[in-house]
Amino acid sequence: MTPPELRICLVGFGSIARTHASALAALPSVRALPFRPVLAAIVTDRPADVAADAALLGARILTLDEALADTSLDVFDVTTRNVRHLDQAGAILRAGQPLYLEKPIGRTPEEADALAAQAAASAAPSQAGLVTRYSAGVAETRSLLRTGAIGELLQGRLGLFHGSYLDPARPTSWRLQADQAGGGAMLDLGLHLVDLLRFLFGEAELLAARHATFLADRSDGSGGRRPVDVDDWAWAEVRLPGGGRATVEASRISLGAEGGPLELYGSEGSLVADLEDGRPPRLHRFDGREAEFRGRAAAEPELRAVRDLRPPARLTLGPFVDGQAAALHHFLLRVLGGDPVPGFAPTLADSAAAERLVAAITAAPD
Repeated sequence: MTPPELRICLVGFGSIARTHASALAALPSVRALPFRPVLAAIVTDRPADVAADAALLGARILTLDEALADTSLDVFDVTTRNVRHLDQAGAILRAGQPLYLEKPIGRTPEEADALAAQAAASAAPSQAGLVTRYSAGVAETRSLLRTGAIGELLQGRLGLFHGSYLDPARPTSWRLQADQAGGGAMLDLGLHLVDLLRFLFGEAELLAARHATFLADRSDGSGGRRPVDVDDWAWAEVRLPGGGRATVEASRISLGAEGGPLELYGSEGSLVADLEDGRPPRLHRFDGREAEFRGRAAAEPELRAVRDLRPPARLTLGPFVDGQAAALHHFLLRVLGGDPVPGFAPTLADSAAAERLVAAITAAPD
């Protein structure tokens, strides 16, 4: 029997949208699916620029109003710049359509809270694009923590480091303007880390924070300069339930230090992984005698189910697209009415809660 189609409308067609399109196109090749994902429509305000790509992908170009009126579309995937999320995602939620929304869901906690409230009131499924939950090693870390593998958490260190904005010749973009993006490195990257802390341990209390903008202005592309009013780097210390401390650090100017350290140190041992490294060994475990184990956690149902959402190691699409593929795979299964991993998918309320802490970090005096 031919599996049912899920006809997807991609709202926006920038670089992040292309990773979603790549993940959706690859899914049937890397996993047996009970559905067939079809990229059926693209909503964009650049139709002339996108026309050739849309034709190759077999997608129609529509306005958002046209897409919402099209009863053949099953799912809306919003990948536009942050400033548009409130209006676009809000319209989709009001129309009662399934919504996958890239993070951050809002530029401010108020925008995020408004969308989270709309999502909670909707009968249609929704999900925030906090794909780091699906990174190699995270589900295993969660499984091991549940078994008490490291005892009581004493301290942790989480980071995401990119060097993409170090080049002073790189012109400005919407991601470097607070009115468009809402924030810089901590909102763009650190949001994933704050979400992981909440996901693994519960609500975190902010103890200290630092942030800085090292490249104060950039070319505006027409001979002038425009100030940068978001952070290039940010750091925070938080207290977790039970009293353990953790730090989160996000940087978009760390050339040569690309990666995502996840280090959890407890009273009985530790867990060390790299959130952006999909190559085995994905997770190192140390017990109280400092003996290292590379073995997997017990194959509990949640751990197996999350692995089944990701492309297998021999068919990897790279860590970033693998995470997008797993998250979209999970969401589309939920749209069909089944959830192989209840409680794992990041909700819009999860993103809003994490965004409130991020806002507190970047509002702290430096």
